[in-house]
Amino acid sequence: MPLLSPPDPHTLNDLAELLGAEVVGDGDFTVTAIAHPVFARHRETLALAMDKGSHALLDRTHAGAAIVARGMEIDADRFAGGLTIGSGFRVALARLTQLLSPALHFLPGVHPSAVVDPAANIHDGASVGPLCVVGPEATVGPGAVLLSQVTVAAGAEVGAGSILHPGVRIGENCSIGHGCILHHNASVGADGFGFVSPDEDGIERARKTGQVTPFNFDILRIDSLGNVIVGDAVEIGAGACIDRGTLGPTRIGDGTKIDNLVHIGHNGTIGENALIAGQVGFAGSVTVGDRVVIGGQAGIADHKTISDDAMIAAKAGVISDIEPKAVYAGYFARPIRQVWAQERDKLRIGKAVREIRRLRQRVDRLEQDAEEPRGEPDDAGRATAGSKGNPRKA
Repeated sequence: MPLLSPPDPHTLNDLAELLGAEVVGDGDFTVTAIAHPVFARHRETLALAMDKGSHALLDRTHAGAAIVARGMEIDADRFAGGLTIGSGFRVALARLTQLLSPALHFLPGVHPSAVVDPAANIHDGASVGPLCVVGPEATVGPGAVLLSQVTVAAGAEVGAGSILHPGVRIGENCSIGHGCILHHNASVGADGFGFVSPDEDGIERARKTGQVTPFNFDILRIDSLGNVIVGDAVEIGAGACIDRGTLGPTRIGDGTKIDNLVHIGHNGTIGENALIAGQVGFAGSVTVGDRVVIGGQAGIADHKTISDDAMIAAKAGVISDIEPKAVYAGYFARPIRQVWAQERDKLRIGKAVREIRRLRQRVDRLEQDAEEPRGEPDDAGRATAGSKGNPRKA
């Protein structure tokens, strides 16, 4: 895990081999950091300048090397060397940032201020930071890191090499896989939103009929007896909330990445390698397939299924099942080509309204002409006063 150890120095030759890039200048030049040209603070930094805007800033950098798009120049008088890359810029960025990421600040073992139950199992090499709480029969795996003020409740498990940032809460009997990253104040294992009134069909009836009758005089709580199972290599953003299931687990598949402030309701199942952007909300019992991509602030209604490889645009409202490899957008969500067609139609509305207005004015003029009285012709066939047009001269 690169995040758990200080970054090692790397030569430009090493980085070129990793990225499939070409070396310019001194291939043995060593770098220990990567930064935007303006924010490079020392010569051992690799300045990232793969677009025209950042490339123009290279004359202001303190970096000793640069990585640029193929065809861009690297000033040999300013830089010891550099790299040129033809494509895959974001993939290169991912590899470089992982390789040169600064180390987290933690110490192996249990901090004196942490509260660890005697029945907890803390594996060798794990780190339990300041003010953490680890409950009875909880497990913290080898090399796992709990930074400050993390709670791992009774019977919960944190897998080997996982990193829990400050304020993370893991509920009772929930499981976090190996190599996961949970960011600040993420909550895994809170109770689901399960409530019912004696008139349990009242809300559904109101939704169908548009008429509301009093039914919420007594709201009963449905306790959440299940848990949450998070797979390996999952990332969960700051403030995200994943609710435990009612009777069984809520599941998050291996490799899935969840952004900040996402809510996943009780009994949900998220597949492997899904990408879920910020503020997405899943109602209860939603099923999401593998490799699904969901844009920010989308909402998914309860008991709906989004199949493998589907994509949901930002702010979409999903109220029906989505077939595999489909791309949906809009509220209510529908195939994105339909949305595009409707948006094009909207752009035509202004033109159509102007044409209708012009035609209406023409009709009004014609109606006025038809309603005006015409004079009787004289003996010579000429129109008398009150007739339209210019009477012919005798």
